[in-house]
Amino acid sequence: MVQTALEGITKAREQAAASSQRLAKGPVEAEDIVSLKLSEHAFKANAAVMGAAKRMQDRLLDIFA
Repeated sequence: MVQTALEGITKAREQAAASSQRLAKGPVEAEDIVSLKLSEHAFKANAAVMGAAKRMQDRLLDIFA
């Protein structure tokens, strides 16, 4: 689960970087703004998955302790 979330974060970072470069070069296209926003949401979603995985791992350790 964590590995998948890390891959998602990496992909979101790459997508954000590409969109940002296109926006910086201009002209501003709506597609690039949407892509940047989608990468933001993807990053946040994958970070939430990592947080959930950490909480699940902590809970499992508590059960076995």
